[in-house]
Amino acid sequence: GVLMVSPDIELGGGFIVLMGVVFIAGIIRGFTGFGSALLSVPALAVLFGPVQAVVIEVLIEIPVIVGLIPTALREAERKTVLPILVTFVVFVPIGALLLTAIDPRVVTILMSVFVLVAVALMSQQSRLVTRFSPAANGVVGAVSGVTQGLTGMAGPFFATALMARGDNAAVTRANISVLAAGIVLVSVVSFWAFGLIQRSSLVYAAIASPAILLGVWTGSALFRRVELRNARAAILCFLAATAVFTLYQAVSPGDPP
Repeated sequence: GVLMVSPDIELGGGFIVLMGVVFIAGIIRGFTGFGSALLSVPALAVLFGPVQAVVIEVLIEIPVIVGLIPTALREAERKTVLPILVTFVVFVPIGALLLTAIDPRVVTILMSVFVLVAVALMSQQSRLVTRFSPAANGVVGAVSGVTQGLTGMAGPFFATALMARGDNAAVTRANISVLAAGIVLVSVVSFWAFGLIQRSSLVYAAIASPAILLGVWTGSALFRRVELRNARAAILCFLAATAVFTLYQAVSPGDPP
């Protein structure tokens, strides 16, 4: 059957795909603290195209971050997060502009390649953190901003940079949460300014929000019960497989996503 959301918005089998993808992405987010976009954006790009995939991903992040903000704001270090937030304000709109200007097939290819790079980064995170210079935060903020505007998947970059500072776990998690909230806010404003947020985007995000919240709760529960190393390896392999599938879809002959 087909779910009629409104006269011009409908979902058939795509409804099940949307809810399933977002739920699994939420599990990843709840388990690792970030990374949900690495699954949801490439998968939703196949369903909705890359532009709306990025927009929907950013919108469904809003209810996830709302509950984290009060505690994060109390524990975060302003001198650390404020300079990076400023770079987000400058560079996220540049990424959003590129999203509107580049051919959708090319954007989807870039998304898939970026996921593979991010998976490699996350798999070597413990080694890379010791080599990451805190002085490079401005560069990390700029790269994260452009990446967020273009793909919606900036989390692994700024999270690794913040881990490199050597702060205690609570401060690091708070800093990451504040930056995640800030980059989502800047993304929403940028996408709205460029006319990328459509009524269908809002409807799909509203439909999917309960699924990601349930996924985050499930992932958080699993984090307390499952061996971290083995589960992390399985998650990274799953993300890589999704990226390869999306890349195949993008380079295959036929209509662009």
